[in-house]
Formats: sequence, structure tokens, C-alpha cells
Amino acid sequence: MKVQASLDDLHKKFSKLSTEFQRVLAKKTSQNEDLAIEISKWIEAYIHWEPITVESNLDDIFKKIDPYYDFIDCKLILDMSETFLEDDQSSYIVDDIKSHNLKAKALCHSKTINKLRKVLDDTIGSFGNDKHNMPVIHIKVQTVWEDISIKGLKLLIKKLLPIESRQSLMKYISIRPGSVYITYPVLHCTADSLKEYTQRKLEFLRLIGIFSLYIDDHPVLQGDENANFTFELALLKAVTAGNNQAVEFLLHLKTVNINHTNEEGKTALMLACKGGCEDIVHSLLPAGANVNIQDNKGWTALMIASEHNHISIINTLLQANAVFDLRTTNGSNALIIASYQGHYEVVQLFISKKVDCKYQQKDGWNAFMLACENGHTQIVQLLLKEQVDPNVQKKDGVNALMRACASGHTQIVELLLNEKVDPNVQEKGGGNAFMLACQNGHTQIVQLLLNEKVNPNIQEKDGGNAFMLACQNGHTQIVQLLLKEQVDPNVQKKDGMNAFML
Repeated sequence: MKVQASLDDLHKKFSKLSTEFQRVLAKKTSQNEDLAIEISKWIEAYIHWEPITVESNLDDIFKKIDPYYDFIDCKLILDMSETFLEDDQSSYIVDDIKSHNLKAKALCHSKTINKLRKVLDDTIGSFGNDKHNMPVIHIKVQTVWEDISIKGLKLLIKKLLPIESRQSLMKYISIRPGSVYITYPVLHCTADSLKEYTQRKLEFLRLIGIFSLYIDDHPVLQGDENANFTFELALLKAVTAGNNQAVEFLLHLKTVNINHTNEEGKTALMLACKGGCEDIVHSLLPAGANVNIQDNKGWTALMIASEHNHISIINTLLQANAVFDLRTTNGSNALIIASYQGHYEVVQLFISKKVDCKYQQKDGWNAFMLACENGHTQIVQLLLKEQVDPNVQKKDGVNALMRACASGHTQIVELLLNEKVDPNVQEKGGGNAFMLACQNGHTQIVQLLLNEKVNPNIQEKDGGNAFMLACQNGHTQIVQLLLKEQVDPNVQKKDGMNAFML
């Protein structure tokens, strides 16, 4: 019964301390008639009460504030003592209250709700208060709450209720045996106003593990206990929902593995980056989120933020020492991802951080080729200024010009031709940029390449050529252009097929 002994010891010592505090304060008010008025006004501001709620005498002051402090939560008394008893003659009592507060905090951090529940019935009999004519809040929380500290329970009440209704835990709360079922009478509040207040927090309540909440006998939240509930899964759900209030609450419980991953290997930080939840990112990083964890496919938080163009989050991640040259399982990195998506500012930022613009992934793709393929002209220009080789090829021989021609990006084709990229280069199967433009019906690009004196008669390894591809795909204008170039319409592939047959 160590918890019981600790509580009893704290209670006895605080009773003496509280008596001495009131005695010293009474002595000071007898010497200064205005001090009681100052204290009453301070109390009203502190607890958010209306003016003239507290009479200007110590008896009424301590009667009114009695529900708002106890021997494990004496912050009100501590703040009050620091405000009104900091002179040389009274400072000893302030020091004593500070010392007691530290011991109470240590107990609240180290003892769990489960241990508190086992002794609360006896304790509440000694320290309880009048609870008649007060609305009662009934809360059922997931079983894992048993292992949360008393501090976590105090935090729950703080988040659940308005400030003027957050009274002493030890004087009012009860926890039923057999489950984590909390009942808590609420001061200065009607049942209707309490229902209205808690209904605004339903998502928050569900996310942190409350599955049932009643005000007296009126249901506010009804659900079933979830045997699979964990605070780690709750954190991932809270991030996905974009609920930073729930995220911060769960982080303050101190029991959550902040780097827990879902079935895809994604952490809370990754999910926050995907959703663009900058406030949640700022909550997770100081709490110890690992910025460089990789998911099942090798993606990092930085890559995910780059994919979704969350530039502010990217800056935050880089300040937290995110590594921008980590690679996915297929060899991609953050720069390649940003270039593929066309996020100019992100690419610009990475370049300013001296990222390797020439890096190629396993199959040979690089940031430049992907920007060309997807028509991101500004990024192409930016990378060319960084002296990226416009002639670089994938392992299969494909280059940036081929991909730009295949996709019909005329402006990029012009840029590459100005860079003296050879339009006649062939990939391993014999195809080239001109054939791809003809195959896909990009007439303007075909004309551009013809102006560059591309050879229209080049053949693939199977004998196919640009004319056959244009005919096969029904691109009449291109067929006419090629006939003007004296292309032989009777050329056959190795299997004997010609343009007419196709």
C-alpha cells in the first residue's frame, strides 16, 4: 500500500501547510485592509469568475476556492503564495509550498490511475467534499488508461472541462473497480451547459480513448470498448484526422512511442507531412519524432512532404536535420520526387542545399528526365542551369529528349534541341525521339525534328520506322509530312509487315 501511504503522508503535511499559509495570510490582511480586496480580485481573474463573486474577506475566499486545490494539486495555493507572500518575513511558507508541490508532482508522474483506483475509495472518504446538486460527468476510457499516470488524469480533466469547472481531483473524483470508469461532479456548471461544451469535443474525446460519456443520465458519447486500442494507434489516427489538440494531449501522456509505424511503415510524422499539417509537425518534432525513418518502400517524411509540395514543412524538416539524399527501394530521392511532381520551389530549395542534381536511380531515371517527361519546363530550365547533362540516358538507352517527344512537350523539346541534344540517338530497341513523336501524333514536334535534319528513315531493330508507327496509329498529318520527306512507304519490318499492312 505504498500509494496509500504516500497519499496519506502528503495529505497530513499539506493540512499543516495549508493552515500555516492561511495564518500568515490572515496576519498580513490584518495589517493591510486592502490586501483582502486584492486577493479576491486576483482569485476572480485566476479562476475566470465574474467580478464580485468572492467577498473581500479570507473566510469567504478560502471557502470559495476550497474545491479548486488539494494536497496533490496545490498550484492555486502556490501561485497565490508567490503573489502575496514573497516578502522576507513570509518567504519561508512559499518555499515550503514549492517543496510540497514538487513532491506532489513526482507522485502524480510516477503513480498510475490503476494504483490510484485501488486506494481512492478510502482516500475519498477522508478528503471528499459535498457533491450534492452538482451535475456529474461519467467517463469510460479504454483499458490502457489504467497504466497512465495521475498526471494524465489531471490533464484529461483540464482538457475536458472549462477552467472554472476544473476542481480538485482528490476531493471529487471516483474511479469504479473493474474498469476505468470515472465519475466527476462538476462545479459552477449546469448539466445543459456541460453537455453543450463537451459535444464540441467529440472527435477529440474519441481519439484519446474515451468511448462513453454521460452528463448525469444524458448520453453525450456512446460507444464500445476497443480491445485493440493503443495510444500509438490513437496518435496515428489523430494525425490523420488533423487534430493537433489530440496529438498534443497524447504526446503529453509520455507513454506513446512517437515513432510507431502503421502496416505501411509510416510514422505519425510522415502522415502529418502527407496531410500538410504544419502545426502537428511542429508538435511531433520537439517530442522526439525521428525525421529520417523510412517506410516499407523507403520513403521518408521529407520525400512525402516533397511529393505534396508542402514547402514550409520541408524547411522545418531540413532544420531538424532531415537527410535529403536518402533513397526509396527503387532508388528515388526527394529531388527526383519533387521534379516528377513539378514542384519548382521545392526543387529550387534542394538545389540551394547542394543536393546532387545529376544522381540517377537504379534504372537510370533522374530528376531532369522526369521533369522533361512530365512537361515541367521551369524545372528543366533550372536543372540545365545546374549543368545537368541533357544527353544522359537510362539503362535502356532512353534519354530526356525521347521522353519529352513521347509526351508532346514542344517547349521542352525546343530547349533540348538548343542544348544540342542529338535527335538521332537510339535506345537499345532502336527507337528514337522522332519515332516516339510520330507514334503519339505530336505533329509540331515532328516538324521541329525534321527542321533539325533528323533522319526519318532510321529503323528499329525489328525493322519498324517512324512512317509505320504514324500509319499504325492513324496520324494522317504526320504521314503526309513524312511522304514529303521522300520516306519509302514500302519498307518492311523483319517479319514482312509494312506501313500499309499496319
